[in-house]
Amino acid sequence: MQLHRHPCGFFYSQPFADFLSEKNLAESPAHGGELLALEYVRCREGPQAGNAWWQLTWVSLLSTPAHHRFFVGETEIALSRQTLTGLSGHLLHYSGGQVVVKR
Repeated sequence: MQLHRHPCGFFYSQPFADFLSEKNLAESPAHGGELLALEYVRCREGPQAGNAWWQLTWVSLLSTPAHHRFFVGETEIALSRQTLTGLSGHLLHYSGGQVVVKR
């Protein structure tokens, strides 16, 4: 498996980069003026402590500052400060139709 280190401090596999590219190509015509946004949340306290969630959504280019736009492979995506903190040192991988976040 080919891995890449993103300058922001997380790792991603080539299958994950390919997944993002394919999703972007398939859905971007219906989302003019928007780009993919990856959100990742890891709960530290309370009853959900230790659980984590991720989602891909589309956000407006106009509401996304340049310092929150990054390339994963060939695909530009939006990553919030919280997502970058949560993903630091983690691996994003795509396998069996699922996105997997590993430590």
